[in-house]
Amino acid sequence: MTDPAAASSPPRHHDLLDPLGANGRAEQIVGDDAWLGALVAAEAALSKALVAAGIAPEWMLGVADSFSASGAIDLPSIAVAGRAGGNPVIPLVTQLRALADSGHAGAAQYVHVGATSQDIVDTAAMLVAAHTLESVTADLRLVGSALADLARTHRRTPQAGRTLGQHASPTTFGFVVAGWLSAVCSLIERAVDVRQSVPASLAGAVGTLGAMTQAVAEQSPAHPEQMSATAATPTLTPATGTAEIVDAIVADFAATLGLARPALSWHTNRLPIVEVGSMLAAATGVMGSIASQVAELCRTEIQELGEGLGAGEGGSSAMPHKRNPVGAVLILAAAKQTPGLLSTLYGGLIAEDQRAIGGWHAEWQTLRQLERLTLESVSATVPLIENLHVDSVRMRSNLDLTHGLLYSERVSSVLARQLGRDRAFELVREASAAVSASDPLEAVLDSRLAANGFSADSELRAHIQAAFDPDLIIDHTATGIDRALEHFDALCAGRLAGERADEQEEYLL
Repeated sequence: MTDPAAASSPPRHHDLLDPLGANGRAEQIVGDDAWLGALVAAEAALSKALVAAGIAPEWMLGVADSFSASGAIDLPSIAVAGRAGGNPVIPLVTQLRALADSGHAGAAQYVHVGATSQDIVDTAAMLVAAHTLESVTADLRLVGSALADLARTHRRTPQAGRTLGQHASPTTFGFVVAGWLSAVCSLIERAVDVRQSVPASLAGAVGTLGAMTQAVAEQSPAHPEQMSATAATPTLTPATGTAEIVDAIVADFAATLGLARPALSWHTNRLPIVEVGSMLAAATGVMGSIASQVAELCRTEIQELGEGLGAGEGGSSAMPHKRNPVGAVLILAAAKQTPGLLSTLYGGLIAEDQRAIGGWHAEWQTLRQLERLTLESVSATVPLIENLHVDSVRMRSNLDLTHGLLYSERVSSVLARQLGRDRAFELVREASAAVSASDPLEAVLDSRLAANGFSADSELRAHIQAAFDPDLIIDHTATGIDRALEHFDALCAGRLAGERADEQEEYLL
């Protein structure tokens, strides 16, 4: 039976079904409070841009600053009232105008000038996305640092390479980790690029900036009485055309928020949302791939890796002995949710007229959930890698599970130099079919070579014996490991990120 008191109380969000998000970090970045802050910041930046252009009086700067005062905006009432207009901006503007007038008579007329609801929501979405990308990038660098340490430590640790779930050829664990690191480096570069390109939105009802243009035209030298005696000296001279002033307002609006200046309205060009979502989904997917491989190597039958679980972690409600790879499990669970979310965002690319019917609205919660999953999964991957237990002894012993078959590719290459490629491949294939625990591939091949006239002291048989040395692969993987480490070191030095920042600065100028 439902408790009446509980039914009348407001719902609470405790991440009951989201163990990765229970620490609340993602909520701080993409939760309702963060979103409200971004919406308010967008409105404040717009009012300040009007001041900078000489359209609003200087005292409006202090009024705009008051918008972000703690408790100034009633979030619950905005959430409820947003139903009437289909978005939270309409009730937000009502509250901001009342707040503005309470601070200075007549200030309300400089709130939400020339903008439409979608401008403010889209700008807020990009602000939240920017903060998400910055946090994700910082955590990706931590993941990369942990992977780099792991790759260096195990660059000489032989491991069975596996394809389609089967032993294939030998590799090193350091090389496997270098592959993970290379993907993380690509993610860092992509995250930096996307962060620098996320745009503000200020275009008006149908994207033409018509209302803003009208407001600027009306606030001309022919109407000086509209300006306060304390108004700031306009950034632009009276001779400056209306179009140039409007353009300056858009530029100042974007710069104040730390977002890219939009070249044109993107009300129905949803590529900015898709690009952010694609980057986040890629990051979550890569974390999921790493987690999946960790979980596989933690299998009882393999036991080459183990999570550094703390007391009480990885347990079971039924089996006392269980030590489940819970970190990898939760990261992988996050990654499995992202494709559907990204699909919804891509659906938003199909937009009607100058403002989409429902497509824009469908992005809000979809993008936020994608941001949550990415923030949580990348953050959780840091301790997963840092605390990973690597059983190098088990890795080496697992090399012998298939009695030498792991070296068949290498042996075929050695034989090909003497017998030709086709004959060598067929000889090794036939020998592989005869392998058993008592007759490993090396012994079977040696016997067959002897039967084919190769003496025990022949150079070919010596090369074949050397091909079964697991340490031979170490030199082959060194170059790849070094490249991945050098790439990450360059990112840490800030060279690549710095170059992109310089390019973005030129673009903004």
